[in-house]
Amino acid sequence: MADHTAIAGVSRSLRTLLRDRMAAPVAVTLAPPDVTVAGINDARVNLYLFHVGENPELRNQDLPGRGHPGRYGRPPLSLNLRYLLTCHGATEDQEESDLNAQIVLGDAMRALHDHALITESLTIARPAAGTVGDPILDLALRGQVERVKVTLVPSGLEEMSKLWSTIHDVNFRRSVIYEATAIQIESLAERRLAPPVAVRRIFVSTRARPEIAAAYHEPVPGDPPRDARVRPGETVVIEGRNFMADRTFVRFGELEPIRVVPAGAERIEIAVPDDAYPADLDNPAPRPIAAADRLQPGPLLVQVLIEHGVEGVEGALDRGTPIGELRSFRSNQVVLELVPTVTGIDPADGTAAGLLRVDGERLWDPDLVSYVIVGDVPIEVREPGVGDPWAAPSATSVQVPLGLLADALPTPPAGGQPYAVSVQVNGARSRADGTTFLLRP
Repeated sequence: MADHTAIAGVSRSLRTLLRDRMAAPVAVTLAPPDVTVAGINDARVNLYLFHVGENPELRNQDLPGRGHPGRYGRPPLSLNLRYLLTCHGATEDQEESDLNAQIVLGDAMRALHDHALITESLTIARPAAGTVGDPILDLALRGQVERVKVTLVPSGLEEMSKLWSTIHDVNFRRSVIYEATAIQIESLAERRLAPPVAVRRIFVSTRARPEIAAAYHEPVPGDPPRDARVRPGETVVIEGRNFMADRTFVRFGELEPIRVVPAGAERIEIAVPDDAYPADLDNPAPRPIAAADRLQPGPLLVQVLIEHGVEGVEGALDRGTPIGELRSFRSNQVVLELVPTVTGIDPADGTAAGLLRVDGERLWDPDLVSYVIVGDVPIEVREPGVGDPWAAPSATSVQVPLGLLADALPTPPAGGQPYAVSVQVNGARSRADGTTFLLRP
């Protein structure tokens, strides 16, 4: 198996092949097309490796016969190499210069066509190419599982023109593309052996996993039915099936699962945690939630987890011993929207030249975007800069300038105009609660 020198080994093998099998021996160089090779003033063939790509067919295929089937590690790096083959005549400015280059091109293409498979049995016959009788295949590639195959790649004038246009200050030359496949570089990652199965354990359960059909905050008079917008501390109703189990839990977002007692196989009621986990059957007292982990406004995933005792059998080659253990089953996830809460504003009326303070809960977070919305005009909540008259925002109180209202809202009548006030954080907008601001002229 080849090591990291395999790529260079392919280039050397192609150079040796052309030197040995072309009818009219010429110099074969491995250089970028824009480089003039020193010491060569005669006709020559130039091979330039311009693209290295992974072989998709062999990407996940391990080497045959390497180790026990139970061992695992990294398959070898399998590559396809593409070369730009360009032929140069002995001169550039004579009448027959281009014809000579065409003859060299045909000679090189014939040699690669006749020897599309470069195997270890293909040996050097011309002393100028190396030691007669030695394999043309480079030493770095000998013993490789996959044989090196050289294929002419069809390419149109447009493709070739784009390729040459990327090479600075070089005139376009007649050239062809060859692909060499597949070159495998063995991984140095250690192979590990999976331990054998010493004890068999088989479990059987007829329990079905829980399924959530809907989740919404427990309605009060005046609320829309099945409203998925919830606030911390509010009771959430989860409807579905298969909720009864030995142990039932509800998870909100990334918080720890909270153990609950379902109201039935199809209904769970639980309060959305604020700054502490509620007491439950596993934790007799409430536990604080770290400030960085508390739920923030925006989409809130909800999931039900249940645990059932399952029966099984454990043993080696004998009949086994009956055993039991708890297994966890997870429901699908549904999305609620955690919204900020507005508890009051100050002042209740004023002009567009003043400031408006909004009090509530979860009104601002430094990592989220917040807006105070007056009517349908959003005013972004920002940290005060030099000379700004408003106070620094917090989770419970924010201040915004009302200057945008003069241009965005119609001129209020003499008695003023009340507009609903809400707060939107991370795309979640507070529920309508009757809070209004009276805009005066």
